[in-house]
Amino acid sequence: MATTTLSTPVDTEPSAPPKPRSPFGRLRYREAGPRDRRLDLLRGFALFAMSANHFGMHHSHIHLFTGRSQFLISAAEAFLFISGLTLGVVSIGRSREQITDRLLSRTWTVYLATIGISFGFAAIAMHVTTELWGWFDPNEHDGRWAWIGQVLTLRTAFNGADILIAYVAYLTVAVVALRLMASGRTGVVIGGVVGVYAFSQVAGPEALDVPIESFRALAPNAPLFFGGLVLGYHCDAIARWWSRFPLHRLIDGGIVAAAIVLAWLHRGGWEHGLWLGEWINGEDVNGPLGRREFEMPFSALAVVGLYLRAGWLLVDRLWVLVERSVGWLLLPLGEASLFTFVAHLAAIPTVWWIASSGYGEDDSSTLATMWTGGYLGLIWGAALVRNRIVRQLRSGMTRSAQIRAHGPAVAVWTLALVVVVGWTGG
Repeated sequence: MATTTLSTPVDTEPSAPPKPRSPFGRLRYREAGPRDRRLDLLRGFALFAMSANHFGMHHSHIHLFTGRSQFLISAAEAFLFISGLTLGVVSIGRSREQITDRLLSRTWTVYLATIGISFGFAAIAMHVTTELWGWFDPNEHDGRWAWIGQVLTLRTAFNGADILIAYVAYLTVAVVALRLMASGRTGVVIGGVVGVYAFSQVAGPEALDVPIESFRALAPNAPLFFGGLVLGYHCDAIARWWSRFPLHRLIDGGIVAAAIVLAWLHRGGWEHGLWLGEWINGEDVNGPLGRREFEMPFSALAVVGLYLRAGWLLVDRLWVLVERSVGWLLLPLGEASLFTFVAHLAAIPTVWWIASSGYGEDDSSTLATMWTGGYLGLIWGAALVRNRIVRQLRSGMTRSAQIRAHGPAVAVWTLALVVVVGWTGG
């Protein structure tokens, strides 16, 4: 279903909400603090679903909760929106110069993570026989320096790094968008996004292709990230306006009802309402992800937006129940989102290597559930350890600050050197 903005804290301090007037109101989110934990939890669920779906073993019971990458919304779409929303929220009240400095720093972090994934896993692939996310074949490239240049310019990627390339592109454009919004020109941003999206629908996504190895077509999916960016930056004004809108409760109730009905129709293979399934998903009513990745027609975009709103209502209105039931699992993943993403790329081949001696795709759902659960538990445990270390590093020590500032860049360029040496040795 965030980042750079993938793990950006929410720096705005919300005012203390009024005491609830009904017992049901006591379930709502009413926490005040430096982070909006609803975003962490939703981001954590998106990472949980993404990690499980990328792992395979789709006949495990765990995949009943992830959609198996075949539902009407995917974890990647939720992640794009939440990333933009979080970035908008943390930019509230900042000057244009502060926004630029902060966002360029975040973009640099995601860029380093992107090329670091390619370099790191390429170095591993040179020395192991285990298949990673695709085989690494040096003969497909014009030499090691050409491949390294393509990685640095985001024209190629390895082992899932292409997923982050979209974030690098969106974050780069977001610098301009946020500066415009800080100057009171949100209308220009909305007009630009709508115009780019409309053009992609009329001329086709290829008409606006850029020469980078993004896992999604950027123009058709732009409303997700930049829609979240606009909503996040103006969240207070939008919330006040919506609470005064006479029919807001009725509309929100209709959104939740529509989400339930669409999920029921989808589960039934659109036996009832085939015309609606084809309008939303295209001819392949049971496999709509590819259409959304590269085309994202308005019908599919509207349904994705409907589920984003329904998910937010669920977490906001029933926060106490949700946090107590699954917060222990999802919050650590959402708080360490960029780390969690990298960790799941490393965990996939590791667990599959262990499982390969005694597991087959035709084995029972119980065995698949055990392997998937162990894999997810490995990622969750790593996130817990990472969060504890980060809290210690943020104690204000000078050496810790230097590590945080320069450590990622040093690590990435070291990996690049390992690739060069390994390739030469091969």
